[in-house]
Amino acid sequence: MDNVFLKTRELGEALLESDTYKRMKAAEDKAMGNETAAQLMNDLLQHRGEIQRQMQLTNPDPIVLKRLSDEVDDIQERLSMMDDITELTQARGDFNNLINQVNQVLQFIVTGRMEEEDCGGDCSACAGCH
Repeated sequence: MDNVFLKTRELGEALLESDTYKRMKAAEDKAMGNETAAQLMNDLLQHRGEIQRQMQLTNPDPIVLKRLSDEVDDIQERLSMMDDITELTQARGDFNNLINQVNQVLQFIVTGRMEEEDCGGDCSACAGCH
């Protein structure tokens, strides 16, 4: 079992050393260094938290929920127009794709099968079965 954890640690370190992770980390640092983006992201988290609190109430106020929802939509729209956030979103997506490909390879090694539902038949963007 120790060998499994050793290899897992090595895999984690390899992921941290990948260009994909480094690009994501740099994009996160850049976005967090953007005061407007950081404030908007903080506002977004606060609004989502307030929506969750409202939903836990026995009788949540629909007017409050609508207002919060509209404000979340507005914040998300403003964030989506910021280059730093667009870059961060793309970098996170690329890293998630890398993790998914690693998981597919592990699944194939362990089970001998690839997940067919994730395969669209076009291998140009997939490194899973090469």
